[in-house]
Amino acid sequence: MDIDKEMKKMEEEIKFEKDKKNAAGKSNKAYASKKKSNPLLEFVVGFLLLGGGIYWVLNSFVVSFSWGSIWSSFGMSASLATGLMLIPLLIGIGLAFFMEKKTFPGIVIALGILIILATLLTSVRFRPISASLWQYVVMFGMVAAGAGLLAKSLFKKSE
Repeated sequence: MDIDKEMKKMEEEIKFEKDKKNAAGKSNKAYASKKKSNPLLEFVVGFLLLGGGIYWVLNSFVVSFSWGSIWSSFGMSASLATGLMLIPLLIGIGLAFFMEKKTFPGIVIALGILIILATLLTSVRFRPISASLWQYVVMFGMVAAGAGLLAKSLFKKSE
């Protein structure tokens, strides 16, 4: 009789284990059907899409350069001679060697450098090349998709 009781107890334990595995298997299958994201893959694909899109956008512009174009925008037709923008810098360098206190010459030198940079930056012109609407949509779509994937992979809370 003890053997029969032991056998029934073992059968119940086996049934319980099977039911437990089936229940766990069903929940694992339901969990497995849910897509698992790979943050590293999302980051790499996002980085490639963003980089490729930005590269394509930047290659769709032609950059030209013309000296003194800042003055033409103010209604003046004369272009700025390239040597004129060096005068404040040269005066500042001369003052740096002439004066004992270096504050005022430093300000004049910084102003000269700022004038040179402003003249250079304002003389650069950007013109877009002709492209179809489809190309622009794909270019900016790549940038947007890449930025979205990068943001998702970097800022998503891990579960």
